[in-house]
Amino acid sequence: MAIDAPPQNGLVQPPSPAASPTPAASGSAAPILQLTQARAPLEDAAEVLATADAEGRQPIVLIPSRSTRIRTDLILAGLVVLAIAVIVDLSLAVRAVLGAVAAGLVVIGFIRALFLSVPEGAQAVQLRRGRFLRTVGPGVHFVRPGIVVSHVVTTRNTPFDAPAIEVPTSDDVRINVDSLVTFRIVAPERFVFLISASDFDQVCQATCQEAIRMLVREKESTQILDVGDKDSERLRDQIGTRLDPYGVEVVRVVLTHVMPPSQFVASHESRRLARLQRAEEEELHALALLRQADREALARQQIRARREEIELEADNDAARLERLESTIRSYPAAMRWDVDSQRLDVARALAANTRAMLQVGTAADVAGALLMQTHPDHGEAAEVLPERSAAG
Repeated sequence: MAIDAPPQNGLVQPPSPAASPTPAASGSAAPILQLTQARAPLEDAAEVLATADAEGRQPIVLIPSRSTRIRTDLILAGLVVLAIAVIVDLSLAVRAVLGAVAAGLVVIGFIRALFLSVPEGAQAVQLRRGRFLRTVGPGVHFVRPGIVVSHVVTTRNTPFDAPAIEVPTSDDVRINVDSLVTFRIVAPERFVFLISASDFDQVCQATCQEAIRMLVREKESTQILDVGDKDSERLRDQIGTRLDPYGVEVVRVVLTHVMPPSQFVASHESRRLARLQRAEEEELHALALLRQADREALARQQIRARREEIELEADNDAARLERLESTIRSYPAAMRWDVDSQRLDVARALAANTRAMLQVGTAADVAGALLMQTHPDHGEAAEVLPERSAAG
């Protein structure tokens, strides 16, 4: 495949108007550029591609400041040394040494043109007769004279911040979304011949913002905070499809920040808190009903247990009485003996108690005994009472 190389002063082909972001499309006055390309000597490619410039932009493309790889400074130094050896009146030995040094410098200046050193994480684009020849990866490569290195392009994963301001949802809530897109350049020849680093920065921002707007426009404001991996994969596919013509592969897209308006967030949190409180109240109410049902079930069980206990006691009493009646019928003398024994015990207890009153006879006899006890002739009454007692 042959791709015509543009002139040195016009290496950049401007992007199409549809791809260029505008203030209305990006939501901001002017996008902040994050990527750039630098012009430096080829031997400084590793340091240049690894260091941000004064404005904080990351170089992803290096354009050699010299079109030829011949070290003209070494050749000029060799010629100067040779001129000194010829013009200045020096001894033969000194002239020989200076001549050898001059020859060494010239040879080194030309030999360096035959070897190309590409830093790690980059590829060099080679041209022959102004047309694309090939790309070479990291390492030291032998390059024939006449082959020009036009660009050195980084192939490492490059992070790119793509913010989207005031993106409307399906219910017209304006939110701010910040995404981090990680990409790498897989076809350096397409990238350097189709677009420049700064123009790609704007194209990438516009593409990311467009994909984010399409995603957010399909969601309601209540769903926007729940964006997950599936949505990130969708963004990666959409952005990758748009950037693939430039030889760029999108590795990953992460939504790092999704912020609706503060009033919406406060309202959303209030509704969510209200739902949580209502769910908690319903749970507490259900728990109270469950406890009440448990208490009622326990009371019913206690009533049934008490009823069964009473029935069991009645059955025990009936069985005991039945056994007692059977015993009495079988041993009548023992029953009489038991009754007499209890009476004798009572009599003994009364006899031992001096304050006890034993009624013998009717109530009138007892009253009379009390009256006679209070009469002055109580001694005679005391004699009568025992007689009546004996008669009784």
